[in-house]
Formats: sequence, C-alpha cells, structure tokens
Amino acid sequence: MTDNRPLPDTSGFIQTGDASATHIEHAIGRFNLVNEGRIARVRDGLQPRQQQCFDLLPLLFHVNHHSLPGYSDQSDLPTGIAQYHPSEELLKTAQTVARGRMGKSLALIKPQLSALYLMGSSGSVGQAPGSDLDMWLCYDSHLSDQQIGLLQDKADKISQWAKGFNLEVHFFLMNAHRFQGGEQQSLTGEHCGSSAHVMLLDEFYRTAQVLAGNIPAWWLVPTAYENDYAATLHTLYRVGPITESSCTDFGAISALQAGEFIGAGLWQIYKAIDSPYKSVLKLMLLEIYARQFPNIHSLAHRFKDKVYRLQLSLDDLDPYVMLYQRIESYLLARDEHQRLDLIRRCFYFKVGLKLSKPTRAVNWRRELMDNLVRSWGWQPDKVKHLDNFRAWTIEEVISERRLLISELTHSYRFLTEFAAEHHSSHVMSQQDLLILSRKLHAAFDRRQGKIDFIRIGLDIDLSHERIRLYERASKQEPGTYLWAAYNRAIDDGSSPTPLKYAKGLLETLLWCHLNGLIAAHLQIPVFPAQKNVDEYEIRMTLAAMRQHLANPMPRIEGNSFHHPAILTQVLVFINLGRDPLHALSAKGLQKISARNNSLDFSNLRENLILSLDMVLINSWGEVVVERFIDQDALTKGLKSLLNRISKQARTGLPEINTVCHNQTRPAAIAQRVKALLLDALKALCTAHYPKNSRFVFSVSDQYLLFQANNRVMGYLTTDSLDELQHQLAQEQAEYSPVIFDRQFALEQPLWAELYDLHHQNCISLAFAIDRQEASFYLLDEQGSMLSFKQTFLNLATLLAPLVRFLKVTEHRQRRNIEAPHMPPRQIQCFQIVRTQQRVDLTKTQLSGLINQGRFISIQVNLDLSDQGGYEYQVVCQDKEFHSSILGDRLYNAIASFVLGLRGSGQRYPAYITDLALSEAAIENLPFAQDQTLHYVQLKLKLESRINEAMARL
Repeated sequence: MTDNRPLPDTSGFIQTGDASATHIEHAIGRFNLVNEGRIARVRDGLQPRQQQCFDLLPLLFHVNHHSLPGYSDQSDLPTGIAQYHPSEELLKTAQTVARGRMGKSLALIKPQLSALYLMGSSGSVGQAPGSDLDMWLCYDSHLSDQQIGLLQDKADKISQWAKGFNLEVHFFLMNAHRFQGGEQQSLTGEHCGSSAHVMLLDEFYRTAQVLAGNIPAWWLVPTAYENDYAATLHTLYRVGPITESSCTDFGAISALQAGEFIGAGLWQIYKAIDSPYKSVLKLMLLEIYARQFPNIHSLAHRFKDKVYRLQLSLDDLDPYVMLYQRIESYLLARDEHQRLDLIRRCFYFKVGLKLSKPTRAVNWRRELMDNLVRSWGWQPDKVKHLDNFRAWTIEEVISERRLLISELTHSYRFLTEFAAEHHSSHVMSQQDLLILSRKLHAAFDRRQGKIDFIRIGLDIDLSHERIRLYERASKQEPGTYLWAAYNRAIDDGSSPTPLKYAKGLLETLLWCHLNGLIAAHLQIPVFPAQKNVDEYEIRMTLAAMRQHLANPMPRIEGNSFHHPAILTQVLVFINLGRDPLHALSAKGLQKISARNNSLDFSNLRENLILSLDMVLINSWGEVVVERFIDQDALTKGLKSLLNRISKQARTGLPEINTVCHNQTRPAAIAQRVKALLLDALKALCTAHYPKNSRFVFSVSDQYLLFQANNRVMGYLTTDSLDELQHQLAQEQAEYSPVIFDRQFALEQPLWAELYDLHHQNCISLAFAIDRQEASFYLLDEQGSMLSFKQTFLNLATLLAPLVRFLKVTEHRQRRNIEAPHMPPRQIQCFQIVRTQQRVDLTKTQLSGLINQGRFISIQVNLDLSDQGGYEYQVVCQDKEFHSSILGDRLYNAIASFVLGLRGSGQRYPAYITDLALSEAAIENLPFAQDQTLHYVQLKLKLESRINEAMARL
C-alpha cells in the first residue's frame, strides 16, 4: 500500500486493497501531530491558572473523587475515558486541587466514556481571549437515561467550577451511534439542534481536537473512499493496529440534503443576532456549498486531504484561515469585490486582534494576521479605523449594520431559492423551527412602535454623540407631526436624514436611550414645533427610563423562546408634553382646586389623561411603544393592554410602573393610573376571577364596562349610573362577576360589596326598606344584576313569595340542563342599612320567613306566538286564562278572579308563584339559555300589570 501516489481526481492516498498497519500508523501520526499543535495553541492563549483548569478537564470525567470538582455520590455515575492515561505531572496538579486528599494511583475502571473532544474556534486564529470552549463528551450507547442525566449534572458542575478560572466551557453529551442516526439534542444557545446535522459534522471534523480518549474513525478513511466508508473502516480494523473499540465513529460526511441549507441558514441568522461577523462567514460557506451541490467538497475533506498529503503547517490547516481562503476564492471568481471587503472585515473582527496597536509580545496569531492583512492590501489608516471601532460615529455604525443585514438577507434568500429549486423543505424538527422562528422574529421583526437595536457584535460606545430631538411636520401625512433624532444641529437650509423618527417623543427618546446614544448626557436639546415640552419633564423622563429600563437590556435566556412571548414589564408615561392644565375649563379648574391634594377618583372627573405612551417589554426581549392620545387615551390604552395580557397564560401579571412629570398633579395622576391598571388586570387577566368577568370604572362623567367578547376585550361607555345598571342587567353566557376599581368602589360601596359577597351558583338578594316600599337588588347565578321595588307590609310578605319563586325557578332550570351533581343553589339575603358614613349589608335568615304566609297560587306558562311575541297561559287556583283568547282583557280577568278568591276583598299585591318558559321561548333568548334574571323580569312585569288592573277594579 502506498500513501504518496498523487491521485489528481480524488482525495486521499490510502488504498484499502494493500493497506498496512505501518501506513495506518503514519496517517494517525500526522493527525496526532496536528492535534498536539492545535492543543498547544489553545493553551498558548490561556493564562497559567486557566491552563491548569484546561489540563484537568479530562481527568475530572475520568474519575469521580469526592475531593475533585464535579463529584457525585451516585454509584452509577459513568466514569473512565477510553485510552486515557493521565500523566504523573497532571496527577500532581490534581493533588494540589484536591489538597492532597487523592490517592497516589487511580483504580482501574472499565471506561464508559469514549472521548472528550474540543471543537470550534479553539486552537485557531479565531480563538480570541475570553472565547468559550465547546467540548463533545462522548459516552457509550449502553448508558441508561438516568446515567446520562448524572453525567450531565457532573458536566454542569465542572462548567461552573471552570468559571472560577474565567473559563467558559460548554459540554455537549454525544452518543456517536445516535448521531449517525441523525438524532440531535434540542436547540439551545450553543447547539444547533436538528438544524444542521451534516454541517455540524463538517465543522467538527475540521476543528476537533482530541483531549482524551479515542481518535475519530473518520481520520482513517481517505476522502476518495468515503462513499464506501463502512467497508473501508472494516478493512482497516482488520489490518490493524487500530480496532473498532479504539475509535469513535460519527460516520462519514454524507451528501448534504438541500433542505439542510435552510435549517443551517436559519441557525446562522439567529447566531448573527449576537455575532453577525462570524455568521456572515458561515452563511457564505453555505452559499458556496449550495452552488457546488450535489458534488460538494467540504472544508473537512480539504483538511483531511492536506493531512494525508503531509501539508501539516498549522497556519495552512487553521480552520478559520481555510474558511476565509475558500470564501475569497469564491468571491474573486465571481468578481464580487464589495462582498469580499465585507468578508475581510468580518474575518478581522472575528479574530479580534488590533494590529494597529503596538505590542511587545508577538505570537503566532498576530504574525498570521499581519501576513493576511498585508496580502489584502489594507493601508495602516484603514486598520487603525477598524481598531478604533468604539469611536465610530452613529452613521458609520448604521451603515455597517445595513451592510451586514443586507448580506445576511442575501445569503438566506439565496439558500431559500436554492431549496425551492431543488423541491426540498427544511429538515429541522418542528420544535426547533418554532424556537428559531421566535428568536428571529424577536430580533429582526420591524413592526410599528418596536424599538430596533443598533448592534453589530462590537462593543461600540455611542455616548459621545450629541443627540438633538426635533418635532417636524410629516411630508407624507399633512397635519401629522413626527419626532426625529439627529446628531447635529439643523438650520433652515439643511435637511439631513434623521437617525430615528417616530410619531411620539417618547419612542424617539427611548430609541436613543436603549441604543446608548444618550448614556452620558443629563440634558437633551429638544425642539418642539407645536407643543411646549418642559425641559424639566424631559430630564425626569430620561431619569425614569434609566431607572426602569437598563441599557444594555438584560440577556434573554434561551428557554424563554420555548414558550410564546408574555409581557413582563409595562412602563407607562402619562401626558408627556401635554399638560392637561391648559385643556381644562375654568369650572374644572375650580373643582380641582377645591379638592386640594386628595387622591380620590374625582380628580379624573375632568379627565386629566391626555396621552399615554406605554412601553411594553416581553419575555423575548422585545420593546414596543404604543401611543394613545386625546380624551380617550386612558380607555384605549387599557383596552390594548388587556387584550395583550388576556391572550397570555394566566400565570401572573407584568410589573407595572407609571411615570408622570407634567405640572398638573403628576404624582396623583401616576398613582391613580397605576392603581386602575392593576385593578383591571387582576380582574380580567388572572385566575383570581373567571375569564368572563366584567370590570367597571369611571372617567370624567362616564362609566365604562370592560368585558371580553369572543376572546377580544372590549368596553361599553355609559353616561349615567342608570345606564350602567341597565348594562349590568344584561344576560351572560356564563357566570360573570363584576369587579369595580377601588375608587369606584368607594363611590358605590353597595354595588361593590354585593358583588364581592356573591359567588357562582348563588342568588344574592339585598333590600332596603323605606316606609311602605322596599328597594331590591338581585344578582342571579350568572352575575346579572336586577333592581326593582316592592310594596312593603312585613318581611314575610316581602321575602317569602320571592324566595319561593326563586326555588321553584331553580327546579325548572335544572330540568333544562344536564347537571345531576350540581349542588342546590344558595340564596343569600341581606338588608341594606345606610348611615351617613357607610353602607352595611346585614344578613337576613330566610328559613323562618319562607314558610310564613299563604298566597294564592298563580302559575304562568309562556310560549312564543306566531308573530314572535309572548303568549301567556295563566293558571290561578285551577282556573285558566289565555292571552290568545282574552287579549288585552287578560290582566283584568286575572285581577277580578283573585279579588273574588279573597274573602276580605283586600287589594294587597298578587304574586306570581311559578313561571315556565317553553323550549321555543328559551331558544329565543340571547344565549339560548334561561337565567333567573329572565324569570324574575317576567314575574315583575306580569305582577305589575295584574296589580295595576286590581287597583282599577
């Protein structure tokens, strides 16, 4: 067998026909030489204490000792790395960490781990100081799920320990057998899940370094024989000296499916959120592979070919250098020099060396980059400008961001068109696709009001910019004014492009704050065109932003995207630039002046809310501003907020804060609006109350009733308490309590307390006696409220007929529904006692009153007529009266008959004792279901007409 015969049309030189152990050893020796060189480069980039931590990582998985990091007291924890033999020097280092408590020799263990690999940018020119280390910890296939869980716990503990050395290490548990079958971990912040199986393998094979354990079996198979990968390996194992147990086999780099380009592209665009320069490089590689499809010669194959050809220069085999050279050749061949210039900047920023800064310590990374930059023809001024990126102007940052997004968009569009051309869909799992879609939506969606972040993956300081805010008339929408941010003064003759514009001052100011443009400024020049914006108000608004909205925003954990976005924080700015003092009438000013500084809701009778700017922050890190103006700003803002939160899982409410800094009672207004929002959200968006709940509050001289209809929150506006009471009496599809905001409850304590005492499957009665008349409030089982008056003689005649009717009605309703296990409906009764200071509800016992008194039985059967009206059949002491026969004489006939039954001839009121609705009548009701409300309303209507007729006789 020979490994030096050139094969111009193939890659690799081992021919399986005459393979020998010697030639296999030579090939492995080359890979090991490169492997050792790369590991040395990794260690070269670490501090001495970090080197110590790095060296110990394999040993910590090889043994489970109580005095070493990552220890577990579980006896079935997998330990032992195949082929791993720690040196005496390393064991001495471990003794230092264990403070001498380790034994001098390690017990012989049957290995359950096959290898520990380092992969990614480590050991390459792309390994910047502080780069994290990605490691594949490979375990045997026979491990149980419990053992895998224990191994993951150990890996997490070791990662945490490494942080103490300022090393960020990520361990990914890998099963080579499952990987070959296409099984992947779920998507995480560092793992691409199912999005790019073959691309991940390509990156692994060209970057992997064996820290401990088996070599990758892929090393042994020349590129020319990968089409016959399994058979070639079998032959090599038979020849020796390598056996199957001494290799870890992730399989060959199979042909890329067209659909995998979409998954890999989506993954790289997601990674571009934090590292756009690195992602542009990898997206460009995907584009190159796609243009070669289906005959792709991957970078991993090129790496292996070079090793077989004895081209072992670490600089030439550097994964990032090979990546750049592949892209450079591609773009030069296509004459795309602008894209090549961007790619070179991407490469330069990914490496992270500042070549314009003099240094005494010249290492291999700097020498390599110096050579590359000279070959690009970059002048010192250009290098210096790139190195001083922290001082870039905002225009330069925006321009660079535009180029990056354009490149990302171009690459992904190309990959999408490629997949469509090959009639291939993505190969991602539905779960991973959903997570990636959510992340991309959060990062790149540009809907109205959403704050976009100017980030290009570099730590740029924009606080040196001198930002000015101008209000200017819109050229597209006459009569509309926009707020725009500029970094230079504007005179009458200049019209530069604004950095940001929006319909509200708050959104523009917030954009500047969250993008770090005003971090170092206490005062921002503001130039209004139509409204007077107080300098103090701007300063205080900016202070509130800094207090409640950190810059930069907190990092969003990856698992947040496993669920739909939910609002986590709401910050409401009230009356920014709009002082209600100027909008109030003289009469209104007198009212407010007379109330001094009280915080009662009457402060808002004149409606002091003229604008709301609601800043909404959700669990995906999105920041959106919604603006509401004019007299209904508060109502519209509340409706919008309720609809957003009501669609979320009822697990909790966002943090609510309100800010007001205008001249007219700012603290009182802010406190009142916050209280109202909290009351409304608790009532309509938490599990504390049913979903069909209603919420009532008042603004100015209007009363508003909020309720969801078909899962959309809406409201009704009423101009008086009588109109509001009429709305509260409307039928409900299901039990619907009414919750009053805290200030309304102070104004109408009776309604608030009555609804507070009411509950499902209950009838609540409250009555107040005023001489010969009693006023009733009735809440039925659905929460509908009915008020009416009755003649008062004594408690027995007042309550007994009504309570009996309610009980009979319940039995009728039970016959119409299937609820055999529903407990009997509770009837609770309260007497209303009013004093000058308060209103009390005193519970009235009904058990002794119900059986008192004898009443003439009047039963009513109600049906629909052919004309759609009601027809009545009234049975009074076995005497029947039909409305279809008697017509308008019905009530006189009943009244006359009742009077005839009374020996005394007294004309005290008659009471309906029973009422039945036909099926047709029930189906004609709004929700095709009968409530107690309907029966009582009909009872009162009929009783009124009978008693009026009785009075006329």
